[in-house]
Amino acid sequence: MEIRGTHEGREELSGKLAQKTATHRSIGETVLSILDNDVVGIIILDREGRHQVFNSGAERLTGYRSQELLGKMIPEALYDEGDRKVLREALAGNTVIRNREIRIRRHGGGDKDIIFNMSPQLDRRGKITGYLQVLLDNSEKKHLQELLRHSQKMETVGEMAGGIAHDFNNLLEGILGYTTFMMDLVEKDHEFRSYLEIIERSARKASDLTDRLLTLSRDRSLEEKLVNCNVLLREVVKLLERTVDKKIAMELNLEKDLRAIRGAAGQLEQGLLNVCLNSRDAMPDGGKLVISTENVVLDQSFPKLSWNMKSGDYVRISIADNGMGMDEETRTRIFEPFFTTKKRGEGTGLGLNMVYGIVDGHGGFINVYSEVGRGTVFNIYLPADAGLAPAEAAPPVKAEAPPGNNELILLIDDEELIRDLGVDMLEQLGYRPITARDAREGMKLFKERADEIDLVILDMIMPGANGKEVLQEIRAMNSDVLVLLSSGYNRASIGDQIIEGEKAEFIQKPYSMEDLAWEIHRLLSSREEG
Repeated sequence: MEIRGTHEGREELSGKLAQKTATHRSIGETVLSILDNDVVGIIILDREGRHQVFNSGAERLTGYRSQELLGKMIPEALYDEGDRKVLREALAGNTVIRNREIRIRRHGGGDKDIIFNMSPQLDRRGKITGYLQVLLDNSEKKHLQELLRHSQKMETVGEMAGGIAHDFNNLLEGILGYTTFMMDLVEKDHEFRSYLEIIERSARKASDLTDRLLTLSRDRSLEEKLVNCNVLLREVVKLLERTVDKKIAMELNLEKDLRAIRGAAGQLEQGLLNVCLNSRDAMPDGGKLVISTENVVLDQSFPKLSWNMKSGDYVRISIADNGMGMDEETRTRIFEPFFTTKKRGEGTGLGLNMVYGIVDGHGGFINVYSEVGRGTVFNIYLPADAGLAPAEAAPPVKAEAPPGNNELILLIDDEELIRDLGVDMLEQLGYRPITARDAREGMKLFKERADEIDLVILDMIMPGANGKEVLQEIRAMNSDVLVLLSSGYNRASIGDQIIEGEKAEFIQKPYSMEDLAWEIHRLLSSREEG
């Protein structure tokens, strides 16, 4: 019995030892799996700061191989002076470093943003045996923060640009309006005719610049129709062939079954042309311009290229050149308004930020790759729509609008120049105008003559009560009154929800007498049809 008991006791002890050994082995395997991973960098130093463990994650983040550092001290080249000082003090004082954001210089070139942690390791008696360092990749977070800062900066600048464009368009309305008005009164062979034509061309160029500013402000109204980007790019190439030097070879690689996008063909064509012209200017001595399209799917595995990038189907337009290229500082600024690398007088600095505004307005984004001396690639991503787009049709030729029939039109605008110009234009078009200089005066006139007034031309941005409030009061008094809304901002900034069916239309300043004539005629015709 005694011998049997002793044998059973030994078996029980042997079983416990085997279980404990298996547990230790399991714990050891878990520790090894934690150490041997590519996501988190784990470094263990001895008391003197020599490397004892350097896992694959640390190799990926630092660029060093473990064989290069085991048994050696921390390489000073890895950290800048400030971080080296903090590290030395922590080692000397046996203190903890928690979640310090630092940038390391990787072995072999390139920087890496990481989150750095370090703590002393103690034995059972509290004596320091070494130090544990944990490195987390912080590059993605830094990248997203930079994208967000850029987006916020462009939004702020866009708001400012929109305000400037609105005020400038009010001034241009007077210049362009009176110029076209006088051209209708002056014979074609009059000595002043050529001067008026020069003024008109200059005013229209200025109007084009403010239009670019409004594009940047994200207030551009998008025409909701399917667009085939292949068709747009063929038109762009036709335009380029007239201006691009023969030393620049152009290559067009278009995907056959390209998906459609939904938006404004005119805006997109202008934006794509601007990118191509920018590439042309980067190749003064000749080179190659390659334009291509492709259907792509962006999912969670795709690198985050923009703060507002969403998963889904996209059309990617790539415009690549082998020109001068850009350094990193220039590349990060190219979409800023008025930023240009060209000489004074050769560029406004609005071309690429207009492209940014157009693409952003279509729910897309742009990614730019560039190296000095090796060229630049603009990758433009636009959300794809279902199916293929039809071929673009030629725009209809606009005929001359019929004259008015002495209808009474109330013009409400706080700009005296625009009121005076409006009176002259409306009288020339065959209407009877009356004017009001603000919302209060406009409402007073409307109440007094509501039964006589055929149409109201209403400025949407005025001191005191704005145009939207005036419109609501006018509707309350007469829900059937015809209203033509006007602003230096565009239709998108006013909001389609307040343009109710055919009882209201919108005209953006500066507008010509021809544009005004057609908008008024369209509204009056809708009343007759109703």
